[in-house]
Amino acid sequence: MKVFFSVCLSGVTSLCLFLLVRNITFIKKNEKELLLKADSIINENIVNKNDDINQQVESENEVFSIDNLKEDNNIVGKIIIDKIGVNAPIMDGVNQETLKIAVGHFESSGYWFGNICLASHNRGSYAHYFEKINTLEVGDEIKYQTKLGTRIYEVYQIKQISEEDLSVLDKTNENSITLITCIKSDRSKRLCVKGIEKV
Repeated sequence: MKVFFSVCLSGVTSLCLFLLVRNITFIKKNEKELLLKADSIINENIVNKNDDINQQVESENEVFSIDNLKEDNNIVGKIIIDKIGVNAPIMDGVNQETLKIAVGHFESSGYWFGNICLASHNRGSYAHYFEKINTLEVGDEIKYQTKLGTRIYEVYQIKQISEEDLSVLDKTNENSITLITCIKSDRSKRLCVKGIEKV
């Protein structure tokens, strides 16, 4: 009986060793194939992730459509300039009714990408959010917040322009912001502050 168990135990051990060696051989043999499969799965996940990101951008563009903005009481977002204490709503349009209560957004300019152009009064009994933009300096920050998030711009140019100069509203490839207001002493001129997105 003792001999029988020894033989059985020896047989089980041999079988286990045989199976272990066979599995190691199989894994080594198929290691390359397994790695290729794993690589393929990772790549597929990356592609799917990119598809998700693209779908997210498409849905953000849909949320950010001009029609949807106008349904939201015409509010585009808000502008924050900490240095001069500005924290103001932005509404679509630069007509007098809009500028009485908010910073106006030039509808021909960008909403999220490119050149975002804004205007406000700098004095008077109505909203005059751009009262102190003449004190801004190159390097100062301007924050622009919308449903899509927040962009931070750095002032790179401050200049006077003619009231007929619409070139400052031109589209740009880079993300930029343009602030325009009147000049107190000269009705024919405008003060223009331009910023570029900080990266």
